[in-house]
Amino acid sequence: MSLKLNSSRTLGSMEEENHWAEVYPKLQRYCRFLAQNKWDGEDIAQETYLKALKYHQHQIRTGLLNKIAYHHWIDQLRKRKQERPEAELDISSYELTKQIDEITNAVEMLINKFTPKQAVIFILKEAFQYQLKEIAEILDTTETAVKASLHRGKKRLAKTNEEDEASSVDSFWDEKEKEELTEIFYEALKEQDPTLLIEAIPSIMAISTVTSFYPMSSSINQSPSSTLCMAA
Repeated sequence: MSLKLNSSRTLGSMEEENHWAEVYPKLQRYCRFLAQNKWDGEDIAQETYLKALKYHQHQIRTGLLNKIAYHHWIDQLRKRKQERPEAELDISSYELTKQIDEITNAVEMLINKFTPKQAVIFILKEAFQYQLKEIAEILDTTETAVKASLHRGKKRLAKTNEEDEASSVDSFWDEKEKEELTEIFYEALKEQDPTLLIEAIPSIMAISTVTSFYPMSSSINQSPSSTLCMAA
């Protein structure tokens, strides 16, 4: 295993070692994006790894690691501001962190409130401004089916009982696909480009009606008007 982890604690079993070998590179990429430089990013990843050791292996998923890394980076920025109140602090770091926070909240909402198909339709419609007809072509279904799925998703979003809602959609999600879609949604919103999501659709088993996809050249490069529209 090639992880450069600054800890005297071993990873334990081969299964645990393989698990970290899979999730750690994703964590490194996220941390480098957070810090916008390799050195701070590596430090965040190392600290996140150490903090994550207190969790059971089955809990250590990309979403949890990203959350730990995000809060650690926020703490670091606050400490730097306190230590250097008169010094220059890159305002863009705070703006970037705010953007990441908005994206993270939007993705959590998609995963927790919607079924996989509803989540894909919602992000294409609300974040990337696709028309219902275009979404139907991408999902190889009918415009009526897309409209109905979007309507059901918005009804879920309007409900206030979060516990009931979470349990009602859990059965639609495979744990591995949930993790994969979480990362895909995040990357698509971060890059403001739906291409990654559209290309992944045929491999998402939970979207059972999908057999092919048709990227719409007129819309593929559109950017979301605002991450905040996801909560509308």
